[in-house]
Amino acid sequence: MMKATSLTLSVLAFAMSGCFFATKQDIDRLQADITGTRVSSSAADSVQRAQLIEVMREQRSLNDSIAALSRKLAVMRTASESELTAIKQDISQLQDLSGQSEQRLRDVRAALEEKNRQAEQAPQADTSGGSAAPTADNTGPGPLQLLQAGRDQLLKGGNASARSAFNELITKYPKSEYVPEAMFYTAQAFAAERNLDAADAEYASLITKYPNSPRIPTAMYKRALRLQATKKTAEAKKMYQDIIKRFPRSDEAALADERLQSIR
Repeated sequence: MMKATSLTLSVLAFAMSGCFFATKQDIDRLQADITGTRVSSSAADSVQRAQLIEVMREQRSLNDSIAALSRKLAVMRTASESELTAIKQDISQLQDLSGQSEQRLRDVRAALEEKNRQAEQAPQADTSGGSAAPTADNTGPGPLQLLQAGRDQLLKGGNASARSAFNELITKYPKSEYVPEAMFYTAQAFAAERNLDAADAEYASLITKYPNSPRIPTAMYKRALRLQATKKTAEAKKMYQDIIKRFPRSDEAALADERLQSIR
């Protein structure tokens, strides 16, 4: 608009100076051109403003969409974390209940074992009116009682006392179902004393003598860790692979896989 005004003034000034004699028709045509220029400029400005307004509107809409999506993701994340926490709590409670049930079962079995032992030791009348003496094999605590006593000592830090109870179980009741457990906890007691060679030897003996024991995956993993720590990498890798192959769904298999990834 300022350019058009300046142009008009310049033309008028030039005409009035006497250097140019413009007709009324020339002046009208010039004014029409100026008016057209103004209209075109105004129209162009309007189009630009409209485009700018549209871009700003789209930008605001996009920002609103992003903000809404961010809020939704935050809500979903919070909900997922809450659900995960609840699941973990449920699992923890189930594990606690399972442990309590297992402990109660062991207590009941130990009580029954003790009652049977006492019944077998009770004097029994013979045909001559005397009573039979108890046999030496039936004296003292039973295998489950020895296992529990050893575990109690192990939890208290009495590693030597624990090993003594486990050794008595193994020696006195060599065919008991609790012998593999006693061997496993004997290894644990050695490990607690940092006697890692003795612990490894006990794990190896358990693996050889009782290959079907539920403790085998853990014993194998402990052995593999020892092999890796002593730079026997090839043997450690093989044992990790054996764990994954034999016990693919065990926790030890997952741990073994992580170890394999770290030493490849």
